[in-house]
Amino acid sequence: MLISEVRHQDDAVRLIQQALFADRLPHAYIFHGPDGVGKESLAGALAGVLLCADPVTTSTAAGERRLDACGTCQECRLLAAGNHPDLHLIYRQLNQYHKEPEVRRRKAIDLGVDVIRQFVVDKVGAKPQRGRAKVFLIREADRITPQAQNALLKTLEEPPQTTFLILLVASLNLMLPTIRSRCHLTPFGILPTEFIADRLAELLPELPAGRAQLCARFAEGSLGRALQHAEDALDEHNQRVVRTLVELPRRKTAEVASALEEEARALGARYSARDREISDTEALRRGLKTVLGLAAMWYRDLLHLAAGSAEPVANVSHADELRSAADGTTLGRTVAAISQLARTEEQLDANVNTRLSLDALAIRLGRLAVA
Repeated sequence: MLISEVRHQDDAVRLIQQALFADRLPHAYIFHGPDGVGKESLAGALAGVLLCADPVTTSTAAGERRLDACGTCQECRLLAAGNHPDLHLIYRQLNQYHKEPEVRRRKAIDLGVDVIRQFVVDKVGAKPQRGRAKVFLIREADRITPQAQNALLKTLEEPPQTTFLILLVASLNLMLPTIRSRCHLTPFGILPTEFIADRLAELLPELPAGRAQLCARFAEGSLGRALQHAEDALDEHNQRVVRTLVELPRRKTAEVASALEEEARALGARYSARDREISDTEALRRGLKTVLGLAAMWYRDLLHLAAGSAEPVANVSHADELRSAADGTTLGRTVAAISQLARTEEQLDANVNTRLSLDALAIRLGRLAVA
């Protein structure tokens, strides 16, 4: 991807282009913002410019100059093939290639000091193999342990002239102040829902439009998350969650809690298959958060209908159930249901017993449904 092809991150692109044309590109960046909004795309495009043998300058319709990789030189061809020796991708699972057997046996829950030292610190001082520059692109940098962050400090303070580090971060507050102060912070915002839906249609033409819209709305501005939702058949999970909520007045508390937990475990199994380094507990927690998010999306749709809002609903395929439910509820009860879901999510983050939290949630939602 070229820098000019990165969409809806105009401020970040502008900052990068200004630094390139001024020949004052910082040697360490933190690209921070939600996952799946273009941080890695822009980082890869910037690496392309730094490694390209003959970058090209173009102009936008507004007269702004843009610097991009040429896309045709040997460096660009190596990048496109994914085997340029001077682009170093750093990620949790590199522990599998560590020289120490003990490190290879560990689960890659975070980016530990052993990985950072072997694959970043020890390699930074070497000359570029192809003579132009070296770029270290660190995924999920907010999962670098404090000890590993401290090991990076000297590298960030005194990188070689031809070395550039780009840290991709979703939660900036997880980075030590000493790390933040040594990097140029570049914020990324969320993507428009319609853009995400359009990209899903382009990338997954077999995906029905209704499913694409649901995934786009639930992704909260992240194309990456929307693609994962499509892969996880989110609409099928949503249908079962909606059915459980519609049947709340007629179902026992234990049945409701069991149905929600079963859906969370099914989603957790999908997450474990995608990332085998996470624990079963973490997979279930993520599954539960997704289930709670789907339930909240249902109640938000109800809220818009009950309030007479023109905001389009996410559950388009459940329009009849939504209208029926909206006729039988009030704004106050709907807002209270959303609050209960948020409270349950807070309890999950505080490691409260999962089943107790779901039982309590089922009781409260049931009372609101028949009030």
